[in-house]
Parts: sequence; structure tokens; C-alpha cells
Amino acid sequence: MTVIVFIILGLILIILQATVLMLNPLWVAAPDLYYILVAYLAYRFDLVRALFIILPLGWMLDTVSGVILGTYPFICFGAFFLLRFMSIKMPVRESLYQIPLVGVSYLVVCRIVFVILDFLNPGTLVPWSWPEMFVRALLIILLAVPMFRFFEFVNQRLLRSFSSFRIMRVRSGNRYR
Repeated sequence: MTVIVFIILGLILIILQATVLMLNPLWVAAPDLYYILVAYLAYRFDLVRALFIILPLGWMLDTVSGVILGTYPFICFGAFFLLRFMSIKMPVRESLYQIPLVGVSYLVVCRIVFVILDFLNPGTLVPWSWPEMFVRALLIILLAVPMFRFFEFVNQRLLRSFSSFRIMRVRSGNRYR
């Protein structure tokens, strides 16, 4: 059930990003909300459940706003594995590095994708601009705090409701006990 709920949350974020928050495709202040969800999944979920959530979201992003097929699934999986690998290797408490690492990984993944796409289709992309990418990374960092709290709230509510449901279900059918 957690996977289904987070897929629905991801679809809502994709719809918000592709319709409401994207005034212009070249607009600098358009946050990539799906990236925050991918980062949360990399930090909090196990590998199998996170991949079951990321795969349909990457496909949906690719069909809604992808120019070259496979770009958004590559971004989602690349960000997931980069954040997962980097968070395992960190020697400090997780609260100190999680949010800034989301912004840094966003810049790294976007730069790698830009270089690959520029190599595959030279001249079709908008030129890379570090100031614009820093603004987008800053937006992601600022939005990550409330969104992480919201995702954590949803995850805790789902875990709590399922544990109470399991307790009720374990009881025997004998009502005279």
C-alpha cells in the first residue's frame, strides 16, 4: 500500500510540475519536484520498494515532458543510486547532509545528463548556465525541507495504520474468548 500511495503522490507532483509550476519550459524558477521525491526514496526506502515507485514515475515524466526517450528515467535512477551510494558512505549524522546533498546531486546528475544529451544531439539543447542551475538547485534545497517532512508524515501514517490493521486481523474469529 505504501508503494501505491507514493506512486500517487509522485503523479500529483508530476502534474503540478508539468502544468502549474512550469510557466515556460525555459523558466528558471520551475522546481523539479520529482527529484525531491526520488531523494526521499533514496534516503528512507529499501531498494525494491523505491525502484517500484521510481520506475512508473520516470516513465510518466518521460511521456509528459521528455524530448529524448529515456532521459527522465535515467535522471531518476541516476539520482537515486548516486544519493544512495553517497549516503551510505557519509560518516556524519544524516540530518546534517541530507538536504545539501540533494542540491549537489541535482547539479551533478543534470550536468551528466546535459553532457550525454549534447553528445547525442549536438546543438538542440539550451546552453548550460551555471547561475540558472544554481537557482534551480537552491529551489530544490528550499522545497526539500517541507516536502521531506510531508513525505515522512505520510510514511509514518501508513506504517501506523497498517500495524494497527495487522493487530486487528491477527485476532481469532472466536468472539466468546
